[in-house]
Amino acid sequence: MNSSSIKLAVDMSFFHTDFLWMDPGGWQGHRYYDPTFYEDAARTAARGVFDLIFFGEAAETPESYGGDHRAAVEYGIRWPKHDMMPMIPVMARAAENVGFGITMSTTYHHPFHVARLFASLDWQTGGRMAWNSVTSAFKNEGANWGFDPLLPKDERYAMAHEHMEVVAKLWASVEADALVYDRASGRFADPDKVTLIHHRGDRFSVRGPLPVLPSPQGHPVVIQAGQTGPGLDLAGRFAQMQFAINRTVDSMRTHRAGLDEALARHGRKPADCGVWWAIRAQVCSPAEAERRDREFMDRLPPFAGRVMLSSVFGVDFSTVDGRTPLGEFVEQVKAQRGHFGIFEDAVRTSDPATSVEEFGRAYFVDQAARVVGTPAQIADQLMEMHEATGENGGFMLEGAIAVPRELVDFVDFVVPELQRRGVMKREYAGSTLRANLEA
Repeated sequence: MNSSSIKLAVDMSFFHTDFLWMDPGGWQGHRYYDPTFYEDAARTAARGVFDLIFFGEAAETPESYGGDHRAAVEYGIRWPKHDMMPMIPVMARAAENVGFGITMSTTYHHPFHVARLFASLDWQTGGRMAWNSVTSAFKNEGANWGFDPLLPKDERYAMAHEHMEVVAKLWASVEADALVYDRASGRFADPDKVTLIHHRGDRFSVRGPLPVLPSPQGHPVVIQAGQTGPGLDLAGRFAQMQFAINRTVDSMRTHRAGLDEALARHGRKPADCGVWWAIRAQVCSPAEAERRDREFMDRLPPFAGRVMLSSVFGVDFSTVDGRTPLGEFVEQVKAQRGHFGIFEDAVRTSDPATSVEEFGRAYFVDQAARVVGTPAQIADQLMEMHEATGENGGFMLEGAIAVPRELVDFVDFVVPELQRRGVMKREYAGSTLRANLEA
């Protein structure tokens, strides 16, 4: 899928929540539902020759902390979360070339709906869509879709394999040259180039075909974000890109090795699936970065860290002594059958003595690998990570405060340095997301 050049993306999933709207360098909360904000962000990303703007999904109001929704709503922890799909046409018209990744669950949405919706959006954007396929691990989100209790993890992943298989069949059910449009004969399309898929599986029954023509890039790019064995296996079978949160180079190497093994099991090569490594980039001195983050964390309520961890990892930390070492909760988080891979990596790369509250507060600003310094120093760090992981993918600016200040700084100062070194393209290779990822 990818050449050796660095591919860039920005995560805009939660820039408006988690107290980040309080940061002087961030957009105010009311801009969250203003289309002009998204237009501005798309133009900025396109100016930096970014490949993708990414939106995660969590169609829930968190209730893990204290057993109800009050803390999440009062302090804006992962709430609110609008459906970002309607913003894609707005952004696509505002900025050319940059792609868009939207999350949709294989657990809650039928494969025919997913295939048709993303193929249609791929046409609307001129071939710039990506589907971030997830199995969903939030209990309250499951309850909103009628899954209470949440389906077991093994069942969710078995469903995901069949779901993604059906979507792939549907996207392939209409050949690129099916449209004839011959006015003289009156033939609109060639029925021999349209195939009924007749899928009959354990969980889905879909006749097909898809009533959407193949888009300019053939079909949307598939992204997968799982970090444990089942997620890596799903990516190894279906994905063209992965999104991973690993906080050290060694952890990235381990993840990449696991993904390569999964790709090999499904008869694919490492080049068939790249990884966007989550980073937070601060173009300033380490002392200035520490000062900004310390000022931010000093504004947080004393229990904010535990509210955050409860919302992300599904464990109720409301009755926990905040001084308790983080490592004592590994088994509890694992039992939630949710985002254990991210928690496990965080514990492994943190000081064993780190407390729950200390880690939770830092999590607001320290979710991903940190790169800090001058543009040249940041470029050095990114190139080290890129080379260590096989030069196969790139980086996703993570942490909501990346929009706008840290995103603008990255575009204005780091991108030119990467381009000067010849490790990043200076202009888009084509009009589709797939063409740009392959350049």
